[in-house]
Amino acid sequence: MTIALPSSREEFSGFPSYYETEILPFLKSKEDARQQAVMHVGLIAIGVAVLVPAAFLKLPFGDDNIMVAGIILVLGFVAGGWRLAHTSADITNGLLERVCGQLQFDYRQKMGRPDYCAVYDRLKLLPSYNRQSWEDEVTGARNGADFVFCEAHLKYKSSGKNSSTRTVFHGQLLVIDYKKRFLGETVIKRDVGIFNRFGKPRKNFQQVGITSPKFEKIFEAWSTDQVEARELLDPLVLERFEELNRLFDGAELCAAFTGGKLYIAMKTGDKLNMGSMFKPLAGPERVEKILKEFDLIFDLMDVLLKRVDGRLDGAFSVDAIRGK
Repeated sequence: MTIALPSSREEFSGFPSYYETEILPFLKSKEDARQQAVMHVGLIAIGVAVLVPAAFLKLPFGDDNIMVAGIILVLGFVAGGWRLAHTSADITNGLLERVCGQLQFDYRQKMGRPDYCAVYDRLKLLPSYNRQSWEDEVTGARNGADFVFCEAHLKYKSSGKNSSTRTVFHGQLLVIDYKKRFLGETVIKRDVGIFNRFGKPRKNFQQVGITSPKFEKIFEAWSTDQVEARELLDPLVLERFEELNRLFDGAELCAAFTGGKLYIAMKTGDKLNMGSMFKPLAGPERVEKILKEFDLIFDLMDVLLKRVDGRLDGAFSVDAIRGK
């Protein structure tokens, strides 16, 4: 079955043949491993289904029988989850390495806290967290601009007797070289009404007055240099961010211009994954899903950086620069 490309972008032009010669054979070679993992999970589930009632009814521990049965149930879930996740991670790694290689990007699946995260923390682009995991880092260049993005899963575990753990951020961080140079720092965060004053990145930042009512309803801008910020956030840049908000509706996008780079954070959830392990690997759907995610990331980069030739008919939109 022929793979369907998400757009006519040049980056995807060689993918149909590459899928047939490289990706599809790889997925077929991993089908036995997928089936074995699913079979093992099924066997673990059957074992748990037999042992839990037996432990509850037959063990000579009285009231503690329910505790033993619960332990068996938890261990079964953990063992099954680990078996499936281990195989899935191996297949996903091989698949994304091949996809990124064709796009001429570098990929690594597992990683520690990246150095660039320090900027996100310093400028309060991320909520407070004390548990973290990082994966799916992609590094490369497009249209002369170096970039790197990764997926972050950040949690906060409260202390005390009734402690709990909750996810505070699950999404993507993108760092990209910016076409304009700047001496100060400018941060764009979500508008939260009367709570905006609590979103001040650092002491030396001040709110930037923006003349666009539409932008002001969505975002709040802060900067260490008011003059530079107003020059940086010209009307077209404001419209670009408004378009990004439309493209990533609900992702709570925020950004920072600092050190010659643009830092983006978006709550997109888990995006670069191959899908269910309970379906056969062969077929174009898994690769098509991944390519759609890359296409959306390319939209984001182009909206941020790509020049507009000629006159715009109305407000800026991704259609003005897509495929050009």
